[in-house]
Amino acid sequence: MEKGFYAFGTMNYIRIDSAMPVKTQDLLLQNMQEKCEKLDDLLSAFKSESDIGKINANAGKVMVSVDAVTFRLLKYAISYAEASNGAFDPTIRPAVELWKIGKKEERVPEKNECQRIRKLVNYKAVRFDAVSQSVLLEHPGQALDLGGIAKGYAGDVIRNELIDNGVTSGILNFGGTILTIGKKTDGADWKIGIQNPLQERGAIIGSVVLNQEALVTSGVNERFFVKNGIRYHHLIDPYTCEPARTGVLSVTAAGDCAMGLDAITTALFILGVEKGIRFAREMGVEALYLCEDGNILATKEFAKGKYQIEMKKKIQQ
Repeated sequence: MEKGFYAFGTMNYIRIDSAMPVKTQDLLLQNMQEKCEKLDDLLSAFKSESDIGKINANAGKVMVSVDAVTFRLLKYAISYAEASNGAFDPTIRPAVELWKIGKKEERVPEKNECQRIRKLVNYKAVRFDAVSQSVLLEHPGQALDLGGIAKGYAGDVIRNELIDNGVTSGILNFGGTILTIGKKTDGADWKIGIQNPLQERGAIIGSVVLNQEALVTSGVNERFFVKNGIRYHHLIDPYTCEPARTGVLSVTAAGDCAMGLDAITTALFILGVEKGIRFAREMGVEALYLCEDGNILATKEFAKGKYQIEMKKKIQQ
């Protein structure tokens, strides 16, 4: 049985293969949808009444009391920012709003606008008070965006809930963040396609086999616009507040925790191949880079076949 619903700014799909009665499966999936919608109500930067919306509205003013889930997830986000030296930064929202990529108002801002916004992108300016479970952004104009981590967190929560409820086979697709439960009902592993970032959605350049693991891809094909022959994508470099230019088209990472992979793949893209592969090793995940020069590069476990990866030798445009 499969269920699709909208949350976290994207479509999400949960498929379970179970011997449970149909009504039981339907009720379980409905409960999972409601859990996701509640998380979205807490964590969305687009909802003024969410915890994140309230923190952003009070930037530079007062501490904002938040739900335990929000507090914990923000702590996680800052830990990934620290580990990546800011390549992943949950305070990136002012830069995202400046470019408006994926919206009708998308545009190429002036250099001085990016420089001005750069002062607001600073994960070190997020303050926590554990006693009151509250959060403050130090400077007016700062804003949080957990879009780079919330989908993965929700996926981890839902996968665990499904397993606790007796599901032994299933797959979740939360806006491209993939999580698997066990194997398929025929005993086969899950085979997940990797999108060619230079072609239409559904054009697969390779595949990865998963068993009780997660897979996340960040790439230039997800949201972008083209002006004067230049592609401007949504992966904003916190160091420049412009779309990252590191010779990378997409990066895919595999591991146990989708929340961590969401943050790590963003950082891997921003860091580029050399620094990124080193960071992947430090974080204990496997990474695969598709590069602008057509090359495909991977960490050792990907290359040696732990995930039974099948790839074309070059990226076809």
